[in-house]
Amino acid sequence: MPDQNNFETIYRDYYPKVFRLCAGYASGRDEWASDVAQEVFITVWSKLKSLKDPKALPAWIYRITFNTCMKRLKDNNKDIQSADSLPDIAYSPEEASEANEMLKKVYRALEHLKVDEKNLVLLMLEGVEHEDMADILGLSRSNLRVRMHRTRDKLKKLMENERL
Repeated sequence: MPDQNNFETIYRDYYPKVFRLCAGYASGRDEWASDVAQEVFITVWSKLKSLKDPKALPAWIYRITFNTCMKRLKDNNKDIQSADSLPDIAYSPEEASEANEMLKKVYRALEHLKVDEKNLVLLMLEGVEHEDMADILGLSRSNLRVRMHRTRDKLKKLMENERL
């Protein structure tokens, strides 16, 4: 059973994943994502003793992350800036423009998805196992497969849309 003694390991292992999920909801705004990720780990720390099955830790942390993001978005919707105002991120002089545009396009596409679709895409991007995804989202495995297929198609169409 995980406990506060190994919290540092949990934090180190899961912080990057939690941060990326939060950033997906924040349209890439790092400071918002960082604040929410810290809030997630405060909750993880305070409720760690209640986790009965150590194998459920990843799904449990993702569920806390989703709930925290949804609460924050509901509480303060104006706190998120649009994808158009994302700062430029430079990979190399040759790739900078293309990478920034692609990143902005991905975040704009995510903004057009329903919350449950966005949850699914973010979990897929994190490489979460299908069984864990089904548990996190409260879906049967067959329903998950159907939703994954539909959401991939929708995201693909959004990404192909020239107006994004």
